[in-house]
Amino acid sequence: MRISYCSLLILHSSFFICHLSFFVVSLFIDSMKPKQPPLSDPQLAVFMRRLNAVAEQNLELVEAISFYRETLPLLREAQKNVESFTLNDETIQNKINSGVPLLIGEDLPLNVEATRELFLKLCVVVEKVGASADDQKKKGFSLFSRGKPDAAKMMDQVSTGNDGATRSAAAQQIRHAVEKDQLDLVQVWGALASGTWSNLQSLISDLQLDPDLLRVLAQYSLRPSFRAWAEGLHADFDKWQRGLCPMCGNAPSFAEIQGKEGARRLRCSMCGADWAYPRLQCVFCANDNFKSLGYIVVEGEEEKYNLQTCDECHGYIKTIATFDPTPVDLILIEDLATLHLDVSANEKDFARIPVRA
Repeated sequence: MRISYCSLLILHSSFFICHLSFFVVSLFIDSMKPKQPPLSDPQLAVFMRRLNAVAEQNLELVEAISFYRETLPLLREAQKNVESFTLNDETIQNKINSGVPLLIGEDLPLNVEATRELFLKLCVVVEKVGASADDQKKKGFSLFSRGKPDAAKMMDQVSTGNDGATRSAAAQQIRHAVEKDQLDLVQVWGALASGTWSNLQSLISDLQLDPDLLRVLAQYSLRPSFRAWAEGLHADFDKWQRGLCPMCGNAPSFAEIQGKEGARRLRCSMCGADWAYPRLQCVFCANDNFKSLGYIVVEGEEEKYNLQTCDECHGYIKTIATFDPTPVDLILIEDLATLHLDVSANEKDFARIPVRA
């Protein structure tokens, strides 16, 4: 079955901030460490080591990191089942010249059965991670404590359901609704893609589902398809001068200052694309007045990270200095690892503004 894609918003999906003692978190991290990746996917071991390092440096993110640790192998495996997609050179060039992302408006070959299977597996992961968190809570170690209110506010993108259910129970509700054919995932993906998510509000309410968690799961289940489709398209984006992704139309997760030349490139976590963008220009509103563009730096991290802010639209984007581009599978991890930058921007009333195609 095919689904027409218009635009997708990146949700920086994660869960409530935990606040544990160092000893307790270390035990929890050890218990959640991944099994040895298969030799057929040696890169996975590299990504897992980076994820473990992030966990050790960000003790308050244990639950979110546990989610990534469980889902990364699933997302990489699911990409193998994606049907190929191509565009001819003329179409690619015409869309780039017109400022239209390549995947927008195309008849994309979504493998519905495989994507549905991935969606259900993701539900089970949330159930598992949430249950583990609840087990720790029963022992007196609260993984849901709001020890860092500002960070919790930034991370709290998944509600606990209208009836106060935990994320584990909320994920189980969603999974059962799909398995019982009460919830049509094709309809969910279509609403997400077309920007008509509000049309699902009545159905979601009737089924008593967590809308934020449903949206996050839907986006994650689509991510392998967009990755594969983007990798199959070879295009020169030198003439692309927009803040949205030239492949899928999503907002960038962050910017990178790459190599000795210091070229600024934006990175998309949905499809993995990267593209050049002027350093002295707002990604969101294209403001290039240097008087209204600013930077926020965190003490001790000036050489590695900063935030570019815009007084015109009050948006910001994180910037990472790196010699080599961040591997695609690490984009989500690095985005999570730099959450403290989002908190710094939020404290100064700047927002992570989504770019719409």
